[in-house]
Amino acid sequence: MAENLLHDGIEVKLDIWELKDGQDKYAFMEQCVTNPEIDKVLIICDSGYVTKADSRSGGVGDETAIISAEVYGHANQEKFVPVIMERDEHGEPYMPAYLKSRMYKDLTGDNYNKGYQSLVRNIYEKPLERKPKLGSRPVWLDKNTPDSLYKVKKAEENVNSGSIEKLKKESV
Repeated sequence: MAENLLHDGIEVKLDIWELKDGQDKYAFMEQCVTNPEIDKVLIICDSGYVTKADSRSGGVGDETAIISAEVYGHANQEKFVPVIMERDEHGEPYMPAYLKSRMYKDLTGDNYNKGYQSLVRNIYEKPLERKPKLGSRPVWLDKNTPDSLYKVKKAEENVNSGSIEKLKKESV
């Protein structure tokens, strides 16, 4: 996935690519989490990661301690994106306890391509679904004539009752 992200123009910092012998892996983790120039931290979730994260064991446990403090303590929670790579026997996504309530990207099985595209859209802030712009205040709120919604309701009643002749006589 990291190579695909690079191919799609997204800078990726991955410990196995960035760290050299003798460098501090904890400083690297903290820098990735706290550096304001790093827009997103992808948390790749599978059964192995969840086991280590929830038990706070090994490097994943240390990473969890750093990330969970940031997730709970800061307003910009959009920086941390859980990426689901595996589901349990009940079809539930493997996610560490501290991320269970978070929205995530699903890259499991057949969802991989759609989930990957959604992830790239998220990173570029180009969502597939966008909230429409707010419309104008209804003109009929300022009219002193009978409510136009009343007319629509009457027309609906006439259609539902089968009174097409009444509907033809009334203007909506």
